[in-house]
Amino acid sequence: MNEKTVLILGGGSGGIVAANNLQKKLGTKHKVVVVDKSDYFLFPSHLWVLTGERTKEQITRPLSLLEKKGIEFIKENVIGINPEKKTVQTDKQVLSFDYLIIGLGAELSPNEIPGLSTQNNMYNLYDIDVIPKAREAILSLKSGSIVILIASLPFKCPAAPYEAALLSDFILKKSGVREKIDISIYTPETLPMPTAGPILGNAVKQIVEKRGIAFYHQHKVVKIDSEKHEIYFENQKKAYFDLLLTVPPHRAPKILEGSGLLGETGWIPVDRDTLKTKYENVYAIGDITAIRLPNGMMLPKAGVFAEKHAQVVAQNIAAEINDQKTRVSFNGEGACFLEIGYGMAGYAKGNFYAEPAPEIHLKNPSMFWHFGKILFEKYWLWRWL
Repeated sequence: MNEKTVLILGGGSGGIVAANNLQKKLGTKHKVVVVDKSDYFLFPSHLWVLTGERTKEQITRPLSLLEKKGIEFIKENVIGINPEKKTVQTDKQVLSFDYLIIGLGAELSPNEIPGLSTQNNMYNLYDIDVIPKAREAILSLKSGSIVILIASLPFKCPAAPYEAALLSDFILKKSGVREKIDISIYTPETLPMPTAGPILGNAVKQIVEKRGIAFYHQHKVVKIDSEKHEIYFENQKKAYFDLLLTVPPHRAPKILEGSGLLGETGWIPVDRDTLKTKYENVYAIGDITAIRLPNGMMLPKAGVFAEKHAQVVAQNIAAEINDQKTRVSFNGEGACFLEIGYGMAGYAKGNFYAEPAPEIHLKNPSMFWHFGKILFEKYWLWRWL
């Protein structure tokens, strides 16, 4: 049997899970290679850094740990993909592959919104190095207003901005100044997490509003005046902030331009069951993908889907290499936690492939689900790294 090379672009949750599964099923007879520009994996517990329950160091692991499992790790920047020639160009070399798994995720593009930056009391909720500064800013605020701004759709981890609002409320109440500070959410969405359906969306909206957090839907930001601390929206309305927590625009990595992989949505279209792209032996998983649901909306960008995609792709590639007939499919099921502070969390779970619309149910927030998320974080890092 000829040695095969499975090349995995991206050392996020999807890439790590795919690499582990492939190595276990293929052993040392074939090569499993992970390429990432960073030398560490970051578990998505950003908002526990915001509350002070975690530090960056506690939720990161070196990707070099993959080497101990027989997985090759290359710390290089991918600058081009040629799916027809089966090659990937990095900033240092050209890599060839027999199978390619693209798990590069979404890039943040704050420059698309005039005035959006990380200065003048503006903080990017998806930048782990900015989060501690955001925490300090919240703790130092004694009066005024906090705005959580969702700049555009889609964005990864759809629950994150709502968790940020609830956890900001929690932090301020502990500080004894909540009554002097307004908290608002501005979003182009119709409801929180609209892809999951109106039942879940209204449930999250109710949780938010019960905590005295204002929810402004269908507000698409046009620009921000950083000097005046004003946000201008497409509907001619504006909002003032003393502190701004932002979800910046998300885009597919620029290196995919010209690869032939991107579709009309700006993301990589894949078969919803197998995650295959239009090119032979080339797959895409996680946030980089575009998967249309029965109700016409797109599958959310969330780590749970990257992991499930990875398991499906790894199983099918290994089966093909090992000349096995068994194949598996992604079934559209997913789940996520919703942190609300006070040591409690909600838990949403369901099937996004259900017809005519996703069937997602939210478990009432409790200490049980918060503890469940803590265990999940610890288990995930132990199992995969």
